[in-house]
Parts: sequence; C-alpha cells; structure tokens
Amino acid sequence: MKSSVFKSEIKLDAASPVPLHHQLSEWIARDLRQNRAAAGTVIPSILTLASELKLNRDTVRKAYAVLEENGVIERSPGGRILKVSGEFVRRNAERALCSIGIVLPESMESLLEQTSRTALKTVSGIMDCAAEHGIASLIVPLPSADDEAERLSGWLREMLSRLNGLIYLGEDKDRSHGKAFEILLAEQRIPQVFISGCRFRDHLGIVHMDMQQGFRALTDHLVRLGHRRFAVCGPKIPVRKIFQLQTFDRIPLVLQCLFRQVPANTVAVQENGSTELETATRIRTLLRRKDRPTAVICTDDTTAELVIRQASELGLRIPEDLSVSGYGDTGEVPGLTSLAHPWRESGFAAVEMLAEYWRRSLPVNQLDRTLAVPLKIGKTTGKAPMGKR
Repeated sequence: MKSSVFKSEIKLDAASPVPLHHQLSEWIARDLRQNRAAAGTVIPSILTLASELKLNRDTVRKAYAVLEENGVIERSPGGRILKVSGEFVRRNAERALCSIGIVLPESMESLLEQTSRTALKTVSGIMDCAAEHGIASLIVPLPSADDEAERLSGWLREMLSRLNGLIYLGEDKDRSHGKAFEILLAEQRIPQVFISGCRFRDHLGIVHMDMQQGFRALTDHLVRLGHRRFAVCGPKIPVRKIFQLQTFDRIPLVLQCLFRQVPANTVAVQENGSTELETATRIRTLLRRKDRPTAVICTDDTTAELVIRQASELGLRIPEDLSVSGYGDTGEVPGLTSLAHPWRESGFAAVEMLAEYWRRSLPVNQLDRTLAVPLKIGKTTGKAPMGKR
C-alpha cells in the first residue's frame, strides 16, 4: 500500500530574524500535528522541497535535520526516504485532549427558542456521555454559505487542530451552509458520526433509528384495535443538495407496514401542503369524507398535532372517534399515540461510537448503532373505535 505524501502551502518570512530553516521545521511540524498526519507519511525530498519553495538546499537540509533530531521524521531502512515517525504520531495523540465537535442543525439561539427543545436533548446526551468518558465537547460554528474558499479552508484547519471527532445532528432547515458542510464531510482524517440518517458518505458512522420496527408495532397496534380505514400524512421530502440521501421518507415505510394487514384501497395517502393553512385545508377535507379514516398515521408529531386540532374543530374526539399517531415524542399532546424518537440516547450512542473507535482503532463506519423507537400509546376512555361500531 502506497504511503500518502505530505503536502502543505508553506509560507516563510525572509525578513524575520528567525532563521529560515527554523521557520521551515516549525511550519512542517505544526502542519503535521494539526492535520494528524499518519505514521509513514512521506516527506518531500530535499531537492523537491527546495525547488518548490525556491530555497537553498542547505536550508531544507538543516530543517529536516532538526525534525529528525526531534523525532518528528525518520529515514526509511534504505536511508533515502523521509517519513513521519510513529513516535511523533504517538506523542501527538497522547498530548491532545480528546474533544468532540457538535455540528448543530440550527443556531443555538434557535434551539433555545423551540418549545420542545428536542435537539437540545440530543446535545445534552452527547455532552453528558462525553463527560463520563473524560472527553471535551464543543459546538462547531459553521461559517456562512457564501464564505470564500480561502476563509473556509482556514476555518477547517482551525477546527481540525482542536477536534478528535465530529457528530452531526442534521441540517439547518433555513440555512444550508453548503460549502462548510461539504468541506467537513469530505474530511476523513478524523472520525465522523451522523445521527438519524442513512449512509450517504462511506466513511461516516451512522446512528440509525429502527423506524421499520417502530411503524410495524404502531400499525399492528391500530389493527388490533379494529381500525381498517387509514390515512397516512406526512410532509413532502425536500430535495437537499447535501443531505438528500439522509432525509428518510417515512411514508413508503408506513404503507409497507400497513399493507401487510389491510387492503391498499382502504388507505388514503396525503402529503402536506406548502403552508400550514394548505395542510389544514387538506386534512379537513379528508376528515369530512363519508368514508373517512378512523386512524391517521402521521410521519411526524407536528403534522399529528395539526390533525388533532382540525379533528377537534370538526367535533371528532381523540382517540375515541379518531386515532392519531405521530413520530418524534416532541411533547405531551392529549390522545396522541407517538413513536418516541430516542433524542438523548442517540447522543450517547454517537459518543460511544467515537470512544470505541479510539479504543479499538476500528473504522467508525463499522461501528454503527441502531436504536429502538418505542411506542407511546395515547390515553383512551375505553370506547371502541369507529371501525368496530
């Protein structure tokens, strides 16, 4: 297997009182440390580097001598090739405090303003689990999407010098941070874990939610109650440049679970409108039908709460006249049956994956975790649903 080659945009100051060979040796050592160069990474030859930097060969030779003396680089058995030493890599790893960067879906201010504060539960799980392992955790500030390439490159170098791993909570629904995300996701020198997604990059570790098991348990529960006419409601899946493969379309999964037990012609499928008013109008139309569904399965709790409000305005009782279920467990809604997304547990799982990566030296994409999404059944009065009357 061919070793990687050290590359850097070295900038020296000829006017500085510090000799050029000391500037050069310090620059190379710092660059290798910040970029966590692997043992065996090949250093350019004296002739090559001198030519690239337009330096005297003796200047490069002296810089390399300093690096050899300090154990940063070593010669191959033949003596002709210079490589990063294993001793330097071990020292660098031992000296660095393990720290995890948390890439938030939105600004911290936006998360604090949310009523449910669900994402903060995941952040809490990450920080608490990291503290148990003696690992520091910090929020990664994402530059704006229109930052120029040079500034983004500098931001990435700064992040890498501080972090030993990254955990993503998703994307910001209002700001894409596209360039910054692309730069981070392309970085493979530190382990990265994505919570609640599909593997859209081979090197990422993923914390999965077992939605198939969850929606199967939900549909089985509703069929046991006697429901036979269903509606499935959910938002349109946005096409995102960065995370379009990460976005999990739950509607087909719900239909797959339902069609195991009920005929396809007893299920009405409805995607939400582009506005809340349009969505509410579609839901009211659905619930006014003579053959209206007796159970509505929503792919998120926000839609489920909207269904409950519209049903209540039409005089339908929840869950006696209409069973409404959702996904997320974002808050206590009377009568709502919901699959509880494991917010806090997912944060713990992501940190455990990184800790195992450091402990066992396994690729993080081989350490995926799958978490259950338990069913929380809404309170009933004991009356039979419409399907049994």
